[in-house]
Amino acid sequence: MESLECLTRRFLEVIFSLLALVPLPPISQVGWLFLSLAIRCCWIVYIIYLLDVAISFSWVAIESVGNAVGTMLFVGNSVLGFALLLESVLKQKTHSQLEDLRVQTELQLQRLGMFGRSRHAAYLLPLIGVQFTCDLVRLVTNFGEPVSPVFNISLPLMWLLRYRYVQLVQHVMDLNQRSIQLRRSLLCLASGNDLWQPYGVHEFLQLQALRTTYERIFECYETFSDCYGWGMLGLHLLTSFQFVTNAYWMIMGLYDGGNVRALIFNGATGIDFGTPIATLFWHGDSGAENGRQIGCLISKLVKPQGSKRYNDLVSEFSLQTLHQRFVVTAKDFFSLNLYLLSSMFAAVVTYLVILIQFMFAERSSKRSSG
Repeated sequence: MESLECLTRRFLEVIFSLLALVPLPPISQVGWLFLSLAIRCCWIVYIIYLLDVAISFSWVAIESVGNAVGTMLFVGNSVLGFALLLESVLKQKTHSQLEDLRVQTELQLQRLGMFGRSRHAAYLLPLIGVQFTCDLVRLVTNFGEPVSPVFNISLPLMWLLRYRYVQLVQHVMDLNQRSIQLRRSLLCLASGNDLWQPYGVHEFLQLQALRTTYERIFECYETFSDCYGWGMLGLHLLTSFQFVTNAYWMIMGLYDGGNVRALIFNGATGIDFGTPIATLFWHGDSGAENGRQIGCLISKLVKPQGSKRYNDLVSEFSLQTLHQRFVVTAKDFFSLNLYLLSSMFAAVVTYLVILIQFMFAERSSKRSSG
């Protein structure tokens, strides 16, 4: 199992480097720095080519609502891809701070006797497998007479966007693992707590260490949100638009007689983008739930016969969990949780109804003019 985890981590490191989703290497590593810059230059040239293709398709966009939203989605994906490349460079210092905080929290948890094993492969490999399967389905259905004329040339860009989701899920899972280890340490301390016995010095020191560890984990969540916040915001908005457009094309295909290939293609696209965002929001909600459970455990550490110093520390720790929550945010615009995911689907339905109204209005105007 450990070898699989190590292999998965190494595989993702290579993929993230090829997709330019990691910061630039330090200047001391000249060879890796030039290679990373060359990879970014290739991606920039590729995105410029996609934007040029989008400009050439602009005359088609005015023919129908479906063509217009398709062109907007294509341009949005290209711009977001460039923004993610830019974010990986501009947030290099923040990324270094995040790595330092992760190492500090891991060392503090080890001092507390917590040596948790990562289980990223059990979640990440099925997620990657679903995306790969959906890509194969779309390649087959797009063969011959294409359902989407820009699918083949935009496939590398789709990989960049989806693997950013995989990268985010990996980071959030890593942070959640630390919060779970802290919760278990508090649970062990609370289960051995005798309310009517004075506190021991070792209990005070352990509680102080747990409080410091909690603060470091909270700083990890804050730094992570700062490092990847703008990208998460763009991905959320664009994925919502992706759902709207694919659902619109599926409904339009059914209304026009039901092109099976188009239905399969758009359905696979929805699954392709839906699984990573649902996974990310689920893990974000799990981290917030861990924080709430930690806050509930602290109340069990109170000692009526303990000193004022010990009980004050418990109160400060409890207050800290109320104000410093384990929440992943996209630049404070929203938090990643299941409630937001349900709101997102409700918004998708609303915008889909608007697009359908535009479709019927367009078709009625064509009939009247014909």
